[in-house]
Amino acid sequence: MPKMNGLETARHLTARHPDILIVMVTTDPSKHLEKEARGAGIRGLCPKNDVRCLLNAVEAVLGGGTYFSEEAVA
Repeated sequence: MPKMNGLETARHLTARHPDILIVMVTTDPSKHLEKEARGAGIRGLCPKNDVRCLLNAVEAVLGGGTYFSEEAVA
């Protein structure tokens, strides 16, 4: 992303639209990124190569919850 990274974009969007539902897809899930993502208002975090994780995250977030992959919380 040329002007903002994903976290900056999420912060910007959630500041303007607090009810927005964001699931972040990343090449580098980590505990640190999970903490930053939660602080930015992101409701789900999955590695890019894990389609099952993404489907689970979308389902959880649409159901009112959050979903952070086991890779991110390890």
